[in-house]
Amino acid sequence: MSAAEPPLSTLSRAFGKTLMTTMGMTIVGFISSVITTRMLGPEGRGLMSAALMIAMLAASVAQCGMSSSYVYHFGAARAFAYLRLLAWSLAGVSALACLLAWAGLQISNDADLHRLWWLVLLFTALTASQLYLFSLTQLHANLHFFNALRFAQVFGNLLMLAPLLLWFRPVTAELMMLSQVAVLASLTAAGLWWARKHRVWALPEAGERVSTAELMRYGLHQHGVGLLGIFLLNFDKLFLLHRSSIKEYGYYALAFGTSRLIGSVQEAVSTALFARFAGRDVHQLSATVRDAFRVTFVPMLLLAALGAAVAPWLLVLVYGKAFAAMTVPFSILLFECVIGGASWTLAQRFNAGGQPGLVLVRQFVSILPVLVAVPFLPAENTYVYLALLMLCGACLRLIMTIVLSTMKLKEPMPRFLPLPQDVRMALRMLKMR
Repeated sequence: MSAAEPPLSTLSRAFGKTLMTTMGMTIVGFISSVITTRMLGPEGRGLMSAALMIAMLAASVAQCGMSSSYVYHFGAARAFAYLRLLAWSLAGVSALACLLAWAGLQISNDADLHRLWWLVLLFTALTASQLYLFSLTQLHANLHFFNALRFAQVFGNLLMLAPLLLWFRPVTAELMMLSQVAVLASLTAAGLWWARKHRVWALPEAGERVSTAELMRYGLHQHGVGLLGIFLLNFDKLFLLHRSSIKEYGYYALAFGTSRLIGSVQEAVSTALFARFAGRDVHQLSATVRDAFRVTFVPMLLLAALGAAVAPWLLVLVYGKAFAAMTVPFSILLFECVIGGASWTLAQRFNAGGQPGLVLVRQFVSILPVLVAVPFLPAENTYVYLALLMLCGACLRLIMTIVLSTMKLKEPMPRFLPLPQDVRMALRMLKMR
């Protein structure tokens, strides 16, 4: 990077392609969500949402940070038996995910959900493998295959809706999940093919050897960060699943899922940051992280405000009057998504810089008020109070990330408002090369 080149420009290729992919996924995923919701109705949508939430939660918890540790130490060219790590960790995360999913099914007493136990476990095992392999593709900083797999998943799910609409009446949550299982199996096979083709276990040049303990320590630190993050993003849904009906859970889950549509830009930035800088230049990483935060934070907040303003009309138009109750929590969760995404963008300074333990600290501190408040939530308007708790947690994470960055690492305070030249830089990053 030349002295005159802004640090953010180093992400132009990976960010532009990742953003385009994420936006494409957002549009396709939204279309799939609308069709699925219309086909299943509130109760069927709630049943499917509960099953997928248990599977995704179990698969995410089971990762144990192994794929992130793989990417970090491989990027740092530290010698290790990476082929053995790949085989054992891939099998291990799938097996652990199934055990966790079985335990997760016990949260709800819904008979229809328990009837689908075998499908939930199958979905969980494939999801765990797919998540691991998706993360592993970040070994290539251009993120070509990473983006291809991500888009193939949402597009495949949309395509699989066609035979359901043509050949089945009525379409059930079970049939919908079976179609998605077929997509997951294909993606897992594609990920394994990519790993074998590129021999991702073979270092071009091996430097200092990393011990198994060091590799596990980094992974578990990342896992601790992930566990708290998973809890912060899912405690509300777990609480509702235990306390409310499947139908009520479906309303809130749809509000949460729809609100995630706004996170495309920040998700792409965070992914590109980690892929570009994991195990590499810390000084350049620090400058780029601050620039990325400054360029995205306020514009995304303004977009969230616009989304909240049109939500009462737009949500009813898209999903129908039966889902009008999700308007208020949806509006709150839009802001939670943006603030949480900004926090995660700044946290890449710690993750990619080899200090995930600092992210673990901020996750732990921000979760304490949430744990204290949950038992006192009123029975009425629980959706709204849960959404507000999510927003409070996101604000605390952002504050803690800034505090740790400035006090622990002695780095400059990030700017909140974009600079005039940021518009030109953003346009250059969006340009496909």
